[in-house]
Amino acid sequence: WISCEETLARAGETGARDHGYAFEVRADALGLVDPVPLSTVGRFKREAVAIDPEAGVVYQTEDDRPSLITRFLPDHPGELWRSGRVQALAVQGRPGLNTYNWPDSPERIEVGAPMAVTWIDLEAIHNPDNDLARRGVAAGAAAFTRGEGMWLGRGEVFFCCTDGGPDQIGQIWRYRPSRFEGYGQERDSPGELTLLVESRDARILEKCDNI
Repeated sequence: WISCEETLARAGETGARDHGYAFEVRADALGLVDPVPLSTVGRFKREAVAIDPEAGVVYQTEDDRPSLITRFLPDHPGELWRSGRVQALAVQGRPGLNTYNWPDSPERIEVGAPMAVTWIDLEAIHNPDNDLARRGVAAGAAAFTRGEGMWLGRGEVFFCCTDGGPDQIGQIWRYRPSRFEGYGQERDSPGELTLLVESRDARILEKCDNI
């Protein structure tokens, strides 16, 4: 399983090292595991991870504002400590799309309407200036607000944004990967992002976190 550091604390602030990394922990470990950061998958306020067991793609949420939805394409599936690419989700034809759907948001996302997706390579993923999300949005990635829990089932990825929507009490999104996920052919058969739920009633859904 993957343990995530939801912080960007610097060495000397609260500890001896920079934080914001993910760590792999073997499920069959019988004792403590050496905390070796997976520097390949990026450094940010990582909330959750979902891994496609067939393709080996690692999807990630970020609990920040703005935040990115990212994926890691490993050169060696299942060996996350080795090389690969970190990319941010973008909506085709709507660069830098703000997905908050707050009353003052510059754009509106329709519930239930699928949007074709593209993915943008991210640079300097170790985030030396703690600005990875802002750089990603400036490059065209979609901006999410406080990405939270993430889950993969039946070949689809679901994730929460805890304060998205007009009442700022939560959104649930679905990403349907391309059948060519991570390969050049996905340009002709892109994945789809859909806003599934946008709560207007705190009795039904309020500030969703885990999913």
